[in-house]
Amino acid sequence: MATLQRTMSQVMDREEGEDMEGGENCPLPTQDITLNLKNRAKAITSAAYGPENPKLPNEAFWRKKADQWDVSMEDSKKSLCGNCAAFNVSDNIKQCIAQGIGMEADPWGTIKLADLGYCEIFDFKCAASRTCDAWVVGGPNTGEQEGEESEEYEEYEEGEDE
Repeated sequence: MATLQRTMSQVMDREEGEDMEGGENCPLPTQDITLNLKNRAKAITSAAYGPENPKLPNEAFWRKKADQWDVSMEDSKKSLCGNCAAFNVSDNIKQCIAQGIGMEADPWGTIKLADLGYCEIFDFKCAASRTCDAWVVGGPNTGEQEGEESEEYEEYEEGEDE
């Protein structure tokens, strides 16, 4: 998405140690609730982001995911935003989310309660207990392995040559 490209260039332009105060180096949807809601709506309509309330059984939602992915309902419930490779929960992104929520509220309480991160596919604040059709194995993105290939990937590449 264009927003992701713009966001990446903002992050790349930031000097190490530069603070994020004011949100100027943050993905725009973390600072602009209207843009965040627009992007979340796109994830709902184009990739079935949900369920709306993960604390409810949501059997129809999970059955549809299980059928789509050709897995059991129990297995479909294990493919969540919280373990998606596009779910960014780095310290920097959480700081951006907190800044966007505003310090007059309890942004860190909200982040913790909702287990918020940032969806790098659809560019919006995302709850770890939800999922969508664009789920990608290998997450979350904690920001700790940037620029490094994971050991699992390296083992896979080594196994390919044999």
